[in-house]
Amino acid sequence: MSQKAAIVTGEVDADCSQFDLFLGDGGGISGFPTAVGLATNDGDEHVRLTTARHHGTIAVEVQFLDAEPPIYQWWDAAVEFSVRTGQSWSSRSDGVPVWVYGFAGAGGFPVPVPADADIRVRYVVLDGQVTKDQPGPSGTPGPDRYLLQMWPAAPGPARIVAATSPWSQYWAFGMAASELLVELAEDPDPGRLIHVIDRALTDHPDVAERLCAGDQRYRSGILRYVQQLFSVTFHSPVYSDVRHDHDHIGRLIDDRARLLCE
Repeated sequence: MSQKAAIVTGEVDADCSQFDLFLGDGGGISGFPTAVGLATNDGDEHVRLTTARHHGTIAVEVQFLDAEPPIYQWWDAAVEFSVRTGQSWSSRSDGVPVWVYGFAGAGGFPVPVPADADIRVRYVVLDGQVTKDQPGPSGTPGPDRYLLQMWPAAPGPARIVAATSPWSQYWAFGMAASELLVELAEDPDPGRLIHVIDRALTDHPDVAERLCAGDQRYRSGILRYVQQLFSVTFHSPVYSDVRHDHDHIGRLIDDRARLLCE
């Protein structure tokens, strides 16, 4: 059983569906891909964390523990990754290297994590789908909450812990979509669009079942596959008639799901 060594909470401003985890000067990721679900990194000391809301004030809780905490089945959006913390900024006197910041460094608060340490990070979004389904007034806090759990651990591969909500599947399916498009690189267009959708639905049968039941929110994860296809064919006119026709793409996804469910 893990014990909570320290808990800090704060509010930061998210924008472009992001806020930042700063790892300290010289800190960085450990074996981290470009993106894993709700977290992205460009090779520097910042990990960009994806939020359910596009912009506004969000509540963040950070737990620093002495061992790995349990995973709860009711979590629907969570990822894990490993980091190496760096040093505190020379201009700061508090000696804390790790900080949570709002988008583009706006605001922030320190996290009691030691410098020069191997740390495992778990990022969990709570009630993100509620915020997507029932957005409140612009700029006001919503029901969505953001949890960062950290504990000492040897570096390990990043992984998606949970991605069962529609909004989180859009981000979680990104890596699989990229891998599928590499696999189907020789498929001729425009028929590749149908092939991509069918493979995505086959690989995510739970999503197909939701769509067959009429829950169109679950189009979002499959849409990520379609967008990846449009990205790799950006300079070709082959999909110019459907690239921005979101209604058509949505109906096409629903139709292919129904065929799979028959």
